[in-house]
Amino acid sequence: MPDPLDRKVCMSSSRVVRAVVAGTVAVLALLAAAAPALAHVRTSDGWSQLRADGDHVDYRLGLEYEILARAIGMGTEAIEAPDDGGRRAQLDAQRALIEDYLRERILLLVDEVECTMRLTGADVQQQPATDATAEDIPYAVLDLDYDCHGATSGRYVVDYSVFSGAGSDAVVDDHTTTVDYDLGGERGRVVLDGGQTSFSAGRPSFGDSALRSAGLGVQRVLTGADHALFVAALAVGATGLAQLARGVAAFAAAGSVGLLAVVAGWVDPPEQLVGALVALSVVWVAAANVVGPGSRRRLPAVAVAGLLHGLAFAGELRFGDDLGWDLVTSFAGYDLGIALGTAALAAGLYAMASAARRHAWFPLAHVVAAAATVVTGLAWFVHRLL
Repeated sequence: MPDPLDRKVCMSSSRVVRAVVAGTVAVLALLAAAAPALAHVRTSDGWSQLRADGDHVDYRLGLEYEILARAIGMGTEAIEAPDDGGRRAQLDAQRALIEDYLRERILLLVDEVECTMRLTGADVQQQPATDATAEDIPYAVLDLDYDCHGATSGRYVVDYSVFSGAGSDAVVDDHTTTVDYDLGGERGRVVLDGGQTSFSAGRPSFGDSALRSAGLGVQRVLTGADHALFVAALAVGATGLAQLARGVAAFAAAGSVGLLAVVAGWVDPPEQLVGALVALSVVWVAAANVVGPGSRRRLPAVAVAGLLHGLAFAGELRFGDDLGWDLVTSFAGYDLGIALGTAALAAGLYAMASAARRHAWFPLAHVVAAAATVVTGLAWFVHRLL
């Protein structure tokens, strides 16, 4: 007579075998169902060539023409262009659209300062298909020029995210670009795809980076018309050297706070609104010079204006978000340059205004200059706001 315990063991073993068989069948069925979908995964290959040329980087980019046209919404006419001549015409007609797309998806930074990109050329080349029975594939060959703000060396970082968006540009499942580079005295080749979207080359040069960034800060103050006009009005309207020193110090300190807030990612103000408010700050300082140059509210108002100008300075020169010595050095140099440029411009103009005050025509000239500054600031405000 069989042992009841043995019968239970046999029944349990039978259930296990049936469960394993059922699970195997289910897995095979899922794989069979998924096979068609896996067979239709679409990939795209491209290539990139980067060469440093002084403080510029020449970037030649190759992308499948049809995928580029679909990704950025160039339209049916561009997608269905019958030959290379028609494709070249479409690339030329839609240069602004292509440039805007690539500017957001291929970032090049030197010591964490973002270079400025522009599209300088566009062509079409036929690339042999990998399948001998398929037709050659037309590629868009795009020439990009990156202005790296005086940087001829340093740590270069390339961040590449073409065809990887979650919206209309996600027309392929995976995109790969083979990068051949010569940056910062370093040559090499790297493959970028969805798993690796960036690489770095060269070595950081903290001293050169700080000097270069300081020079950029001075340049921004002297060449930015609204910033220079504000400092000029601040200097001409000062009732004494002590008042000017306090005003410049408040402007620089508040500007540093505004600059840091944007670079650190604490705030992200709309550039259009910031630009309009900066224009209003020019209007205020010019009007205050005539109405109440010795007002107690002048210093707090100058500090508020400095905060706005700091936000604007951050928008004019973009920094990366990789917190490290590269970013700290570039930020500190840029901020110091702004402060030095502001102080130098204010001191020079104050000296000139002090010499002019000895003449009888100065009061009238001051009022006329203030009125012209108010009109200019209001024109900037309306233009930037609209």
